[in-house]
Amino acid sequence: MKVVNRKRFAGLAVVLAGAGVVVAAAIPAAASQRNGYLESYELGLYYNSGQGGCVFDLEFDNENFAGFYFTGPSGCAGRGEKTNDNTASYYNNDVLAWKVATDKDYDGNVGTIPKGYRGNATVNFKNKISSAYPLLGSL
Repeated sequence: MKVVNRKRFAGLAVVLAGAGVVVAAAIPAAASQRNGYLESYELGLYYNSGQGGCVFDLEFDNENFAGFYFTGPSGCAGRGEKTNDNTASYYNNDVLAWKVATDKDYDGNVGTIPKGYRGNATVNFKNKISSAYPLLGSL
C-alpha cells in the first residue's frame, strides 16, 4: 500500500519507541474529520469557490470519495451533495502537504496542496477531485 495514514504512522512510532528507537516526528492530536467543520490538521475541500459553502474535511487519506456527502451547519451551500467530483476550492489547515487526485485510488491527474495553502481549484481539478492523502514526509 503506497499510503500510510497517521493512525498507522502513530502506531509505528509507538513500536519504534518501545524498541528504543528515537522517533523525531510529531504526531498531532486527532481532529474530527468529516464533521463539516475545518479544524487544525485537516484538509478542507469546499463546495463553492473562495472556501465557500459546506466543507468536506479530511484528516486521513481517502482513496475514494464516492459515498461521502458535504456536511456542516444548516443552510451551508452544498449540504447533502456528494463530495466526489464536487470540489471548487480548498484550504489545507494541516501541518502536512496533501496530494489530491481526479480519480479514485489516487489516480488520474494528481496535484499537491502545500500546508497552509488556500485557493480555488484549477480547471484540471475543479469538480474533479476523487481521492486525497497527506504526505507524511512533508513535516
